[in-house]
Amino acid sequence: VVAAAAEGAIVLAESALVPAGGGDSAPSRKRPLPLGPEAGAIEPARKQHSGMFREQTIQGVLCVKEKLRSVVEDRDVAAIVEVLEELADYVVDERVLSKTKIGIDVGALQKHPAADVATRARALVVQWKRDRENRLKVVNSFVNKAKLSEKDARKMEEGLFNAACPLGYLEGEGFKAYHQHFMRISTHLRTQGPNSLLERLQAGELSPAEVASLPDDALLSDAQRERALADRQAGLREALAGQGAEPDGTVTSEYMCPKCQSSRCLYRDVQTGWHNDQQDVTILVQCLDCGERWKANDDHGLGGS
Repeated sequence: VVAAAAEGAIVLAESALVPAGGGDSAPSRKRPLPLGPEAGAIEPARKQHSGMFREQTIQGVLCVKEKLRSVVEDRDVAAIVEVLEELADYVVDERVLSKTKIGIDVGALQKHPAADVATRARALVVQWKRDRENRLKVVNSFVNKAKLSEKDARKMEEGLFNAACPLGYLEGEGFKAYHQHFMRISTHLRTQGPNSLLERLQAGELSPAEVASLPDDALLSDAQRERALADRQAGLREALAGQGAEPDGTVTSEYMCPKCQSSRCLYRDVQTGWHNDQQDVTILVQCLDCGERWKANDDHGLGGS
């Protein structure tokens, strides 16, 4: 029912991803609603069918499959429609299709004499096929452009899907997040040089599945990190120059002003005396935004303004 992907490498552009709602009609899947005031809470009951809960999904789809076969055998059109609507709530990805073979049962209903049944069955097949093809495009892009093995590419896509679509729906905001993360990861994968993302993957320092959940600064190469630091330093110096002052110390963002909470600062080391036959050093910091000055620390572990 759902056609298998062609063997071999396929060159696929990032823009080729197709959002749900384009082209053929698809079922409107109900999303689990938040419970209570806590942010991010999701319904814990029977509708928790996301990619990260696939085993639960597989068991649920198998139960629905048995129910579907029963009502089809009874030729109860209304009951068939109801079961198909229930099935539309599940996230049926490639692994679920493989484990449950639900595509065979639903595909057979595309030619059902009852129009309502046939329409819903076709919509389900269209939705499953679209999601599967979009995800395969990403896997193939990782293989072709980053030269990852198919196994690692699938792990990376799985991590991307779970990070961008925690409820398992590759549509709407979930699709946008999925595409944005895909573009972000693709940019990092094109970077070459020491400690680049591709080099760290090849060395086994990073798991492909965790890449999508890491922030950009954790995916930078050494050269990119040095440039970013230089850009921050240059920005702070430009801000200081705009105030008509020469920097008396080293520009940094490592300290936070106790007065205005800015992290645009200067610091300098000052020798302040002797303690236990060693010369004491105190770090003096000045905020570039409000001018506040304070003593960050000295070698006794003391601090104060």
